Amino acid sequence: MRTYSAKLYFFAILPAILFLVMQPNMENSAQVKSNYTTIDGTFMQLFRYKWLIAIGTFLSACIAVAIALKQPNEYTAKVILMPVDSQEGGGLSQLAGQFGGLASMAGISLGGAQGSDIEAALAFMKSRGFLQPFIERRELLPELLALKGWDEKKETLIYDPEIYDSENKKWLLVDKDGELKNMKAWDGFESLLFSFQVSHLKKKGIVELEVTTLSPELSKDILTWLVKDLNEFWKLRDTKKSSNTIEYLQDKANETNVSELRTMFYELIAEQTRNKLLSSVSEFYLLEPLSPPVYPEQKSGPSKALICVAITFLGGLLSMIIALILALRSNSDKS
Repeated sequence: MRTYSAKLYFFAILPAILFLVMQPNMENSAQVKSNYTTIDGTFMQLFRYKWLIAIGTFLSACIAVAIALKQPNEYTAKVILMPVDSQEGGGLSQLAGQFGGLASMAGISLGGAQGSDIEAALAFMKSRGFLQPFIERRELLPELLALKGWDEKKETLIYDPEIYDSENKKWLLVDKDGELKNMKAWDGFESLLFSFQVSHLKKKGIVELEVTTLSPELSKDILTWLVKDLNEFWKLRDTKKSSNTIEYLQDKANETNVSELRTMFYELIAEQTRNKLLSSVSEFYLLEPLSPPVYPEQKSGPSKALICVAITFLGGLLSMIIALILALRSNSDKS
């Protein structure tokens, strides 16, 4: 009963409480009302420019579609590489355990970590020392600098006629003196470097390599060539290194009179000779694909729908900003 009476009493004095609370803010309320009136007026003025917003958004959508349709398709070829089991590492590690002390006394290092070879090879793959000879050897300069698109029906490359004459294999770019430029591999380095991505996933023990170009066939070819040429370079590098090591060990074996050192030298020579023979018959010396690179049937980009949405949104937003500025200016002129 007391609770019911208290509720009645509260509702009875509620109007008085609200009046006391709101009385000091009457002037502020009037100001707020005036502000609301101004905002309403601005939106009413903005509504007058609805056609400006609609036309601006529509034109932006048309421009977006035109831009999106002009964007050539991109194709990405991918491959997963596995470091080749190093026979050299296994043999030399056993010799290191057996003759490690003697080798250090003789000033000889018994092998290195394969992981460091992988890191060094991937870093070398991105260098001019590898990519520029690669461009020249594979004759990729026109594809890197003048490729415009890919004809899916004819399955042929489309070159920019203002840059390169594909029939006569002639560059059409001119320098400051008006003479035809002599394009070199140096000019195509940046384009090739940005066309592929490589990452070494150490925890999984694999290397991921992908190449993106305007042609699915070109992407697959460049991917295959990169893997092949990197393996070939590292094979020649280590073969030359093994030959120099064998000569050095033979000289050391002839110089020493210590039987233990001489035994170690001859075993190292045998191991280096064995590795040299094995490397000459292996197709993949450093990195081996888990599966051959696949021809990319579907495009990987760009997202033409996203281009249309983004440009249309920005165009509509810009139209609203222009309409808002005009509405505010019109409202200020009236006041």
